[in-house]
Amino acid sequence: MGRQPRVCAAVAGNPIEHSLTPTLFRIIAQYLHKHGHKITFEACEKISNDVLVDAMAWGHAQNTSIAKREKGEFRAKREVWLSLTSPLKHQLPIDSGTEWVIGNPMLTSVNQMRHDGHVWRAAETDGAGLLLLADEFGFDFSLRDELDKPLLCMIGGGSTARSCAAAWSAAGGKIWWEKGRRPLSPRGPWKNSLIQTSDVCDHFGRRLHVNFDQSPGEETEITGERMKVESDAPVFLSISYGNEEYEDIIENEWGIHLNGRWLLVAQHLKAWEYLFFPEGSQDLPSLRDTMKLLSSENLELIGD
Repeated sequence: MGRQPRVCAAVAGNPIEHSLTPTLFRIIAQYLHKHGHKITFEACEKISNDVLVDAMAWGHAQNTSIAKREKGEFRAKREVWLSLTSPLKHQLPIDSGTEWVIGNPMLTSVNQMRHDGHVWRAAETDGAGLLLLADEFGFDFSLRDELDKPLLCMIGGGSTARSCAAAWSAAGGKIWWEKGRRPLSPRGPWKNSLIQTSDVCDHFGRRLHVNFDQSPGEETEITGERMKVESDAPVFLSISYGNEEYEDIIENEWGIHLNGRWLLVAQHLKAWEYLFFPEGSQDLPSLRDTMKLLSSENLELIGD
């Protein structure tokens, strides 16, 4: 048996009330337990916070409190696992000394952190999560013709948008930036993948549409006739989700519409793979299996 961490875990940011991340922590830990990996959560919470250092301090305070209660007893090594959302994602200084395991520190976006008792490590998993989702829905980045490469049609230029644009570009896809509250710099690592609006009609590649400016906690309402569409239909991905009843996938005359939980689950799985528990990466559930575990009937069994 390898590492069996005792963990103080949390999701931190604002707003945070709608977050399903604590549930995901428990779901995946329970799944890995069936494969012989034991992860014990001393805490698994939501922290409504606007300051990153305060969220990091929460983990240390949890450890100190538990250590005092266990004084004189065997104390296993504990870790702090943090999932970050806005506005904390862009608050980690480039020169902080934090070790990065995945992502580009220059994009000033971090959504996962882990302290193993010695050092803080960071990861940006939004981009890797988007690629996992694209692979799940059949996007082919191996196509050689520039006009056939997958096209990311995006709105927004914030931290999640930058992370996803960088990953999409590195995979070989093309990007059309439509508009947004914040611009997507034409000089970023995605610069050679950008296409102009005038060239969009001539691009034949399959398209993934994402509005990164969507407000947190907002459930997207899909209208139109429900129908079965072609497997290469355009995909419309929401990055937000609420607490309302939902459908994972809706297909209508416009294409395939994915609930915001898809990207949440995909990037969270990548956090386990690269940062939280890489030694168990081969035993992680698939993206679709995790979505099933997150369904309403399973939430009643697992709790939040």
